[in-house]
Amino acid sequence: MTDVEKVIEEATNDVLPFESWEKLKNESTLAFSAFCTFRDLGPERTIKKAVEINEKDEALRAKRYKVWLHWSTSYRWRERAADYDRYTEQLKQTELRKTIEAQGEVHRKVTGKMLEVVQKKLELMNPAELTQGGVTEWVQTAIKTEREAAGLVTTSGKPEVRQGEFNFSPDFQRL
Repeated sequence: MTDVEKVIEEATNDVLPFESWEKLKNESTLAFSAFCTFRDLGPERTIKKAVEINEKDEALRAKRYKVWLHWSTSYRWRERAADYDRYTEQLKQTELRKTIEAQGEVHRKVTGKMLEVVQKKLELMNPAELTQGGVTEWVQTAIKTEREAAGLVTTSGKPEVRQGEFNFSPDFQRL
């Protein structure tokens, strides 16, 4: 591939919507198949590992390695594989967010039902039957639960670290 062809290909790739890990126009089917083996090995990929997976005959591995090494530079395997890794990670994160949101909705529904039961129980109770200790415990529990629900503290009681906020350990106070 000449320098001019490379510049044209790179400019085309920048302008047209194209996933870099797809087969390139000038890439042979064999080279693309080899790239797919390399790409699918994940972040710990190497050309040597890809060749070993693809070529069982040890005598042919050295030959195959040289060819694949040439293809890897000619067709920018590392860059394309990194693009693929980023893409698949984005898909995983999107799916994880959807799962967390769905679980959150289920948790809100269950919590809502539980709070309805508690509210009915509170309406039936005679306030005079509550002890001072019972009232104090209820207030502490209600405040703790409210703070956890608002994300102000974790279930361990430690402050939730939020972006842009600083939480200092008590060991560093008054320094």
